[in-house]
Amino acid sequence: MRVLAAAILALVSFIGVANAAGVSLSPEQQGKLEGVWKGIDAAADASKLCSEQSTSHNTMSLEFLRTGGMIFYDDGTEATTRAPLTGAEEANGIVTLTAGEHIWRFRVTGAGTMTSVRSSASLGADVDDMVYRRCQEPADRGAIAFDATQLKLLAADMPGDEAFFIDTRLAPKTGDRCKVDETQYVFFALIGPAEFRLSRWNSFALAEKVEGGKKVNLPLDAIGDWTITGARVDAGKYVFQIKDYEKPTAPVKTIHLEVKANGEFSIPEWKRSYVRCTGFQSRS
Repeated sequence: MRVLAAAILALVSFIGVANAAGVSLSPEQQGKLEGVWKGIDAAADASKLCSEQSTSHNTMSLEFLRTGGMIFYDDGTEATTRAPLTGAEEANGIVTLTAGEHIWRFRVTGAGTMTSVRSSASLGADVDDMVYRRCQEPADRGAIAFDATQLKLLAADMPGDEAFFIDTRLAPKTGDRCKVDETQYVFFALIGPAEFRLSRWNSFALAEKVEGGKKVNLPLDAIGDWTITGARVDAGKYVFQIKDYEKPTAPVKTIHLEVKANGEFSIPEWKRSYVRCTGFQSRS
């Protein structure tokens, strides 16, 4: 346990990300919360929450190590939340998580289990609302050997810039090169906690055009997703080990992301160059 704790502290130091303001949970408490959770009504059978037979539409992902505190919450409606945590604290056995105006309160009941609680005016006390189980442990973020500055430059899921990269063939040549509706782009999901992924997608406008059978002036690359198994910097280049997302046994390939003299980025293996844009979460 001491060796594990030392490794965690060393990794935190390497990454250089401090707790977000308002996050007072200890690293040990954060570790117990990180990962992907599924929830179901407290009165329902929770034994199959993490199985393929689960009927739960309530999911929550928590990440602390890289970001200082992030939550993704989806209750099955359109009112999803993806935001930095502005508060995370524990008092009297209740963990309170805050993201802007959204507040969640949980009672940890065991290893990988907890219940959400709400105040009952009629009972004058907290009552259990939903049962949660951690269905996926956080991924090994040590596989992504980037520091905080490099993550901000590249990661679509890092709070701040939320970077993504537009194909230069489909970007304006002058002015705001990110201001384009019909485009193809790549993005890197490097924060976790569930997975690391490289994706090449069409924008909504381009996807509608393609699906409608309308003519596209340039040949498009096939859209797709790749699992990132490792990432590092080598000789000034960003090196990624990737494999087909849908085929776990697929061979691992290596690609490079290079910064060009004109400020563009290129992936030589794909023979493509890209313009770095920001605000991915509002565009995807």
